[in-house]
Amino acid sequence: MKLYIARHGRTQYNDLGLCNGDPSVSNPLTGTGEQQAKALGEKLKHAAIQHIYVSEMKRTQQTAAFANVFHNAAITIEPRLNDIRTGYEGKHFTEYNAALEKAPNRYTARFNGGESIEDVKARIQSFVRDLRGQQYETVLIVTSEVIVQAFCAVLQDISNEAAEAITVEQGSFLEFDLR
Repeated sequence: MKLYIARHGRTQYNDLGLCNGDPSVSNPLTGTGEQQAKALGEKLKHAAIQHIYVSEMKRTQQTAAFANVFHNAAITIEPRLNDIRTGYEGKHFTEYNAALEKAPNRYTARFNGGESIEDVKARIQSFVRDLRGQQYETVLIVTSEVIVQAFCAVLQDISNEAAEAITVEQGSFLEFDLR
């Protein structure tokens, strides 16, 4: 199975540098984000995508809708693809990063009822196990950067440090072969 794992387009929270892991918070694409999503669709128009998975976040659903223009694939909303719940909802990401820097282990640290990077990886491992049971040839997954990094850690069997160093631009994707 070929996997295209894409990062959603830009949002106002991205512009403001705010954390958002709560799907009930409205954080739609900006005009720039819509352009990025349209460009993603153009880049993937010849990909023969059979199915699309998105998180509960509106931004991923909007991005997928633009990318799906050329495919008309079924879209499944999958909570395991949601962005990390940092415990710093609506606060500047520098607060979350500062807490990670102070933590004894940044990958197992949880703050304010949130989840850790290891918790996120466990969600993605569970999703990948279930995805392996599907009969699709080509799948698009639209999610956030932290979740794309978690996919890299799981699918490539790389360290958290190596996965965290991977940068995925908004509206871009990574390609994997899931065997």
